[in-house]
Amino acid sequence: MLICAAAAVVPVHVVTRPPLDQAAEEEIMAQVNRANELIEKHKESAVVIDWMCQLNDVGEYKRDAIESLLSNEFQNVLLQNDVLAGVATRVAHWLARNTVSDIHLVVTKRGSSIVMYFRCGSVRALYELDGMITTGFVRAVFTEIIHSLTSSTPTVDVYVKPDDFDFVLSSLRSLQDSGLFWKLK
Repeated sequence: MLICAAAAVVPVHVVTRPPLDQAAEEEIMAQVNRANELIEKHKESAVVIDWMCQLNDVGEYKRDAIESLLSNEFQNVLLQNDVLAGVATRVAHWLARNTVSDIHLVVTKRGSSIVMYFRCGSVRALYELDGMITTGFVRAVFTEIIHSLTSSTPTVDVYVKPDDFDFVLSSLRSLQDSGLFWKLK
């Protein structure tokens, strides 16, 4: 767990039952990392920067519209770069939602599960990440990715350890006491 003045990093675990073999986990992580790298690079394009600038002081309807535009744009980029269609569609929507929410992703492997580290740029982003996990959105994304990339159909669980989330929240309180500012969007 990492806390800094500009962001909170939350580890999110993806566990399958039965467990995937190491080669399958590595392939999943490679595909998600590749898609994430392509999108991070594409975020520097003029069209994405323009849409992101429009997010300041807009209502929920406009945020949803921009998320939809980003999702379509990201999907096109992924498909043009030979990311599998089953992966590209779900990952594009997921990364669009993350982008609008100021959430950034790094995927790594640790132990017998895939661990994703999400950097949340605001308190609101932290709560939006929590919402994406508790509503099953992230689980649905990974279920589709895993089923697209493997011949098996394991049960997928996605969770944050309660201690990790509580640690982030308690650290935010201590950051606030130290004079550091968290922007609540």
